[in-house]
Amino acid sequence: MILTKKEKDKKVLASPPADQNSVKPFIRWAGGKQNLVKKLSENLPRTPFKKYFEPFVGAGSLFLFNDFDNSFISDINPHLINSYSSIKESAEKVFDRLEFHRKKLSEKYYYKLRKEFNLKKEEYDIKQAATFIFLVHTSFNGIFRVNKKGEYNVPFGKPNPALPSKDHLLKIKDKLSNTVIENCMYEDILDTVSPNDFVYFDPPYPPLNGTSFFQHYSIDKFPNKQQEELADHAKSLSDKGAFIMISNAGTPMIKKLYKGWNIKKTDAYRYVNCKAERKTVQELIITNY
Repeated sequence: MILTKKEKDKKVLASPPADQNSVKPFIRWAGGKQNLVKKLSENLPRTPFKKYFEPFVGAGSLFLFNDFDNSFISDINPHLINSYSSIKESAEKVFDRLEFHRKKLSEKYYYKLRKEFNLKKEEYDIKQAATFIFLVHTSFNGIFRVNKKGEYNVPFGKPNPALPSKDHLLKIKDKLSNTVIENCMYEDILDTVSPNDFVYFDPPYPPLNGTSFFQHYSIDKFPNKQQEELADHAKSLSDKGAFIMISNAGTPMIKKLYKGWNIKKTDAYRYVNCKAERKTVQELIITNY
């Protein structure tokens, strides 16, 4: 289903109208697409599609920026997915718990809360979701990272976090009203995708250098072999008749994996080392249409 440039020009909106109901993410996530969401939205298929899939949902920038009638979002991180599910169930209760933590916030309280979170790391409810969101917002550099035991280990960083408001969470709840939310590997959704569905893949990126991994959101990383497997799965879905868009780093390996696809280059700001230094890097928007 990979189209020629002439065919692609007929299929892709040159500049779609801004979504009046666009919502920003409720959480910051490694490799998040908030600074590219408008460019990504400009590259959505022009042809109407049946269902939207985002199996590496992360902060959900593209999902929240647009209005998709029928959606399926998923991620390997169970606490992230629990947060989406909890907001869908009761955004008000999530907000109330966030405010409870805000009133108590101090460096000492942060570490107390982090310890409690790790002791209950196998629990997934509204209370744990609010703790997860709060910890990410108040952590150093606003990131989620776990050790080999699956324990959250980011130090304290922000005494005045910009937590989501109740109105913000209610708008996200509305976005989630017709959305299936699952905690699973991306491979688990492949058989669910049908012809004329749209799948947006935003996998963890390969490193730009020896330290610039954007993969520490779970115990497992996403090595080159998995990048190759993802490219194979994307081609299979393309052959099946699905619309595919992929975000990835502008590295020689990624360009080689998607040779023959339609590739647009764009610049984005990314953290490139552990010192939180930001640098403009090349990213790719890869489509089969």
